[in-house]
Amino acid sequence: MKSPLSRTRSTRGFTLIELLVVIAIIAVLIGLLLPAVQSAREAARRAQCVNNLKQLGLACFNYEDSNQSFPRGTYYMYGCAAPRWKQGSSFFVALLNYMEGTNAANAFNYSHHPFMAVNSTVLGLGLSSLWCPSDGLVSTSISTNNPRALLGSCTDGGTASPQPWKISRTSYAGNAGPYPAFTTTSPNAASTGNTPDPNFNTELSQSMGVFNFYSNTKIGSITDGTSNTLLLGEKNFTKMGPNYQGVWFEWYSGAYSDTGFTTLFPLNSWKLMPAAVLETDSGVPGGGNASSAAAGSNHPGGANFAFADGSVKFLKDTIGSWQRDSASFTLSPSGVVYNPPGTAATIYTNNNAPGVNPFSTYQQISTIAGGEVVSSDQY
Repeated sequence: MKSPLSRTRSTRGFTLIELLVVIAIIAVLIGLLLPAVQSAREAARRAQCVNNLKQLGLACFNYEDSNQSFPRGTYYMYGCAAPRWKQGSSFFVALLNYMEGTNAANAFNYSHHPFMAVNSTVLGLGLSSLWCPSDGLVSTSISTNNPRALLGSCTDGGTASPQPWKISRTSYAGNAGPYPAFTTTSPNAASTGNTPDPNFNTELSQSMGVFNFYSNTKIGSITDGTSNTLLLGEKNFTKMGPNYQGVWFEWYSGAYSDTGFTTLFPLNSWKLMPAAVLETDSGVPGGGNASSAAAGSNHPGGANFAFADGSVKFLKDTIGSWQRDSASFTLSPSGVVYNPPGTAATIYTNNNAPGVNPFSTYQQISTIAGGEVVSSDQY
């Protein structure tokens, strides 16, 4: 028979020190486990993003097969903005029939400007295929928190319908190339047609992206090679400057600031530029700063891009690129004039032009016919 003393000793609990040791061990295990869980979740989000780009790329190729060219880049429509010529609908609108969006395509009135109230039903549609899971704010931006004064007619300038219309946005955009140049100028309200842009020449034409202004790019015109030419890429709504989150990345608009990206700005510019520079107007038509016109993502280390051969690749944000630390850009007949603080102006243009700074890798793979030779180990 056990004595009362032995029974007492056999049922005693943990001491305070033992309890603290156990808690510390559990905390260490949780600390080791959480990064692994977060990494697994990000891997799943990145895989979903890759799938989105594959599906969008497939829609582009189906469109090209049916129409003998990719959807055109943005274009101008007259009036309907106080009044002036303004960018028309995006290539995503043209792709609706090829991405299970037939109902939306049927509801969109192509004869009216995309910012008109007659198209308000479509503008607020949330297209999950246009949302990267790592771009956390893009799907929650479908709200009435940022009123949009849509146009009731071509002359009201947006004053007739200032209701808080629902606006849906996108995490993906088309490659507009390194030069955000117009192939035509924007005529004034009294004009009846577009006129040639004096800044647009043969060299710039070769350095355009697949979805530049008024482009109708055919597979055969991508002479740099489809496996070395960007088609689509990510844009980071979540990291865009707070002054612009209520304005840009609208999926139905053809402006660079909405559905295009230009390699004039480096990949993931939000990591490289201070906020004040990101949001400074750089003279880029249809989206004048890195906050709205640069490619980027919330994936660690880079972003996903669909190439013109149908593949999707992850480009690191350390890829060779023009590095920008200023917002001082102007367009010129030879290309882009960039004025870093305290230095003389430098003209960046095609590799074939003597005496100028050549494209870096990121800019090279954004042109369709620049004549560059790029190997895959460069990106």
